[in-house]
Amino acid sequence: MMNDNNKINIGEPDLGIINLAVDKIDNSKLDELQLIVEEMVGKFPNGSTSWLFLSIFYNLKNNSIKAEEAIKNALKINPNYGEAHRIYSDILKKSGNKKAALEHGLISVRINPNNASALDTLGTAYASINDHQNAELAFKKGLNINPNLAVIHNNLGNTQRHLGKHNESINSLLKAKELSPKTIEIYNNLSITYFENQEYDKALDILKQTNDIKIINKENVVDLYTSYAHICMKIYQYKKAEEYYKKALSLNEDFSSANNGLGELFAKFCKHNKSIDYFEKSIRKSPKIENSISNYLLSFNYCLNKKNEEKYNETLKFAKLIKVFAKKNHKNIKDPNKKLKIGFVSGDFYNHPVAHFLLNPLKYLNDYNFETYAYNNYHLEDKFTKKLKKEFTYWRDIFALTDDKIFELLEDEEIDILFDLSGYTARNSIKIFKKKLSPIQISWLGYSGTLGLKEMDYILCDKIALPKKDEKWYFEKPLRMSNSYYCLSLPFKKNIKIEYNEKDSIVFGCFNNVKKLNDDVLTLWSKILIKIDNSILFLKFHDYENQEIRDKILEFFIDKNIPKERIVFSFGSSLREYLEDFNKIDISLDPFPYPGGTISCHSLYMGVPVITLEGNDFLSRNTENILINCKLKDFIAETKEQYIDIAINLAKNKRSLDKERIRKCFLNSPLVDGQSFSNELKIKLREVWKEYCKDE
Repeated sequence: MMNDNNKINIGEPDLGIINLAVDKIDNSKLDELQLIVEEMVGKFPNGSTSWLFLSIFYNLKNNSIKAEEAIKNALKINPNYGEAHRIYSDILKKSGNKKAALEHGLISVRINPNNASALDTLGTAYASINDHQNAELAFKKGLNINPNLAVIHNNLGNTQRHLGKHNESINSLLKAKELSPKTIEIYNNLSITYFENQEYDKALDILKQTNDIKIINKENVVDLYTSYAHICMKIYQYKKAEEYYKKALSLNEDFSSANNGLGELFAKFCKHNKSIDYFEKSIRKSPKIENSISNYLLSFNYCLNKKNEEKYNETLKFAKLIKVFAKKNHKNIKDPNKKLKIGFVSGDFYNHPVAHFLLNPLKYLNDYNFETYAYNNYHLEDKFTKKLKKEFTYWRDIFALTDDKIFELLEDEEIDILFDLSGYTARNSIKIFKKKLSPIQISWLGYSGTLGLKEMDYILCDKIALPKKDEKWYFEKPLRMSNSYYCLSLPFKKNIKIEYNEKDSIVFGCFNNVKKLNDDVLTLWSKILIKIDNSILFLKFHDYENQEIRDKILEFFIDKNIPKERIVFSFGSSLREYLEDFNKIDISLDPFPYPGGTISCHSLYMGVPVITLEGNDFLSRNTENILINCKLKDFIAETKEQYIDIAINLAKNKRSLDKERIRKCFLNSPLVDGQSFSNELKIKLREVWKEYCKDE
């Protein structure tokens, strides 16, 4: 005779055992939960609730295979079980099947339209495919039903951050924190929002509030350490940042964000080989592979003195990781004389070098033959953004859209010629160009190398940047401007006053990113300082707020017998103050192989000569390109020895240095003639369009 305790029941588990299971879930007592759900399934094998709880248990244990098996049993018994569809959505989302997760999230809400948890799960499914607009709607509907669920306030805050609504995100997360003051994830998310809103002190303070909270989930600890590290990076505490990144990686060595952070940190100290290693590790488990690839390729191609063939092959290797299928047919009407739609895709439509070089020609691009579309991939908006918005015919924010919605938008708008202004840099949209959403696609400004994609048609360049002998290193055909591919917008309507250094000392300066100042650069500069006794080196960049970076550079020069008093550091400042600081120097020294672009132009605008080393590829010729177009070739050195000689000769003739003449050369050059640049660009765009129309 069967014991009553082992008796199999036909129906569902009773409310008592269900409540007991819920209590174990709420208190994360998984060992006790396992005994309860096994008893449920044993006694009620035909109860959909039994299999639901077994699935929840396996989901909490991160065993997605068994969790899915169990939830399928629940749905086999009861196909209209809304809660089972909700749990299945969560399981599918975790396992990476995001589209199926959304389908079951929608079914769950259709069955239980007034269930706040179902709406929360639907919101997270939308968020997982970057559809943050629908996610926000779902979360808000859930909160209308139950405004006291901390988890929904937390998820709403996250999606609002992705939408660029940082103040709303902060309010939602503060409410979540109020409702659930012991949930570590909420503190971490609130810290991230403060961080993105550039409120770094508040971000740090929120994380410090977690010190007395017991953390059970290892993933939360990893997130917490990484957030600490990110904030330390922003407030120039690099030693602490390194410590926290390494703590995160000690718990999860594949955590992409921490590996990427360490890569960026070591790049600041010009330890580029070490930086490359961490960027490569970040690619392995990256949730957004195009961003991880960008940091790797940027360091490999720009900061290491690699040969063109090595750069080309490395780019091709990683370009293959962009998994998007190209669109084969375009709806664009092949009329050679029609009004052309010209699109520009970028995450740099703010006070950024790309924007500085785009604004001037953009002013003259729109006419009865051309209209322009901006596809903005970054939430930050500043004065420069507003200037750009005025010049574009149409402006589209795409940073909160899913890939599919971006693809759909571009396809519907039938852009004839699409410019990529990012390449493999931060906030890039490389998938758009891999998708080949426009019949003609052109790379310009943001990235100097090949993108390694057969879907790219041209790179806008000139004969200096990309001579014929280098074409073999590009998938893209060269679309050459007759002068420079650069055209800078002047910083202010009224020119800033030029002043001279009246002291006897010679002040050399460099305002470039510290990651460009490798040992070869510093060695060359030390030789100049040794040869000119009364010379000073003035270094300006925001990273010099960090003492370790200053110490590293000072130690280098001290080892070369140059007193630390001859090295002067200055931190970041406003655009006007930054330009006025050029009045403090006599001669700009350009780094290599990664020279200046915007900074070289600004130096000449302020009348300060720039000494540069002749380059051997597109990027390394940047300042060379600028000087040739300003008819200032005398500042270009063919060798390191000549670089030193030019510096010595300029220093000896300091009193005869005519800054006003240098400014005039710059202002009279093609580099600031937006109308001529735009007129020529329109001719070239029409030519490539007509060529496309011929191809049937």
